[in-house]
Amino acid sequence: MGAIRYILIVSLAVIYFAFGIPDWLRDGDYLTRAVSYSFFHASVWHLAINCLAIWSIFRKGDGCKACKDLVISYIIAVLVFPCAIRPVVGFSNILYAMIGLRTPPLTSKWWRTSQVIVFLIVTVALLFIPRFSATTHIAAFILAIGCAYIRRFNQSLVKDARRYL
Repeated sequence: MGAIRYILIVSLAVIYFAFGIPDWLRDGDYLTRAVSYSFFHASVWHLAINCLAIWSIFRKGDGCKACKDLVISYIIAVLVFPCAIRPVVGFSNILYAMIGLRTPPLTSKWWRTSQVIVFLIVTVALLFIPRFSATTHIAAFILAIGCAYIRRFNQSLVKDARRYL
């Protein structure tokens, strides 16, 4: 079921090469921009980096869970749009939300690995890159971690309820 990553990569490439960044995305109303900004990219390099991230985040066998996480990540990306200090385009807010949704609990040993420390350092360093909206990326990641905790809490409640039924 690695088809999701192929579909996303091909769809984003087709949108980029067919439309670029349309004028209505720059000048359109707020709701239109909030709902559609994730699907447009500023350059081929921007698209390539996001496609590489899609390739690494979506694994074979993710299936239905990946679809659910993708929908939740998209909703989070729309919700963090008001955090943008600069005009924002690209799929990376959805990817940061996806990473946040798949993050283990803070009590996990995973948080003490060097990969996580590097990811967090790079994310904070993004604040200093001009023309990069790091605030929306960080907001998407934090909001997604919150959603992951709500999901885990809900799953534990369901598990406990089934035990007594």
